[in-house]
Amino acid sequence: MKLTKVIPYVALLSVLAVSACGGDDKPTAEPSGPRAGGNCEEAAAAGRPVHFGGDESADLYGLVFGDGPTGIVISHMNGGDVCQGMPYAKELAGRGYRALVFDFAGFGASPGSAAVPQARQVVAAATFLRKDGASAIVLIGGSMGATASVAAAPQLTPPPKAVVSLSAPTSFGADNALPAAAKLTSPVFYTAGEYESSFADAAKQLYDATPTSVPRTLLLGEASANHGLWLTDPTVGVRPLRAKIAEFLTVNAPAT
Repeated sequence: MKLTKVIPYVALLSVLAVSACGGDDKPTAEPSGPRAGGNCEEAAAAGRPVHFGGDESADLYGLVFGDGPTGIVISHMNGGDVCQGMPYAKELAGRGYRALVFDFAGFGASPGSAAVPQARQVVAAATFLRKDGASAIVLIGGSMGATASVAAAPQLTPPPKAVVSLSAPTSFGADNALPAAAKLTSPVFYTAGEYESSFADAAKQLYDATPTSVPRTLLLGEASANHGLWLTDPTVGVRPLRAKIAEFLTVNAPAT
């Protein structure tokens, strides 16, 4: 699979870090209530079930894979759940990361509706990972989850070490990624399949909206129609693209 031109990173001039995100009390007990991963129970059995979101008036369930110091929040696509990002989460855990997949409110095991913006739910997931022991955060999302991840990134203090946007529309629901992209201070990787049409165009728009002082990459999979988290899936993902994302993470947010 060929790839289109990689637009190189631009030197980051500054990163503003303010008050810490989340507390210091590490969750220990397995939560009661629903368990995420009901649509892929066998695969989900290896994950550690978690429950969080109360600080954002949300009731969110997810699974954690791995226990490394760099935590990665993986946010699913519309109509999906934790099962979409679980194979990639397991792969990242195998590389030493602490990966959290969770169900947005109204999807999978998480009850409720989208009354709480999905970007704030991503913030809640990042806050949970810090309480769980992660000292650094990465946001990765597919489609709807990518829009939420880009929108959430400027709201995190300290900011995430890196953001990976997989087929993000510029807006979804209450979240608008374009103005958020203009506020990014974290290295960001935008991608979509070349044949995704509007999603490829959106990746370019988000790239252009990102400050030139921020390390930013735009990479499209040539002749690929893969969408969102399927771009990074270990089985059906675009292999050269997966390798470039792995390199991006190693440079900007190493596992240890």
